[in-house]
Amino acid sequence: MSQTLRKPGVDVDDALADHFLGLPGAHTVATEALLLTRDNLTDVIDAKAMMCVHGDAGLGKTLSVNASLRELLTPEMTCRVQFRARPTPRDIRYTLFDALAIGGTPPRKPIEFDLLLKDVLSERFRVLMCDEAQWMSRECFE
Repeated sequence: MSQTLRKPGVDVDDALADHFLGLPGAHTVATEALLLTRDNLTDVIDAKAMMCVHGDAGLGKTLSVNASLRELLTPEMTCRVQFRARPTPRDIRYTLFDALAIGGTPPRKPIEFDLLLKDVLSERFRVLMCDEAQWMSRECFE
């Protein structure tokens, strides 16, 4: 029997991808932490604000956020991005360009690139979910 392991956090439609082991037949249990995450995400989405979920490795942060977003939003409203370790602003731009499925050739100048990304992001409401954000520098957050 062959089993394809999934990359957690990227595929919003696939509950199997939530857990790093991608266990077939596994079900998410509505723990107090998951319910709290969902309630907080509901408030943040309503306010169109920003949220950070943090804690030790293996506590279920990614799983809780993924399961909650899948319950609260349609897949088209969620844009998941993952960056390599220590991304640069250039990496952020290109990752967003791909994740937003903009198409065409990315602009060469950072100012033009930023304007394009802002225009696309302003077209409709989306939740941008970035796992492992601790790898980003202050400049990248800005």
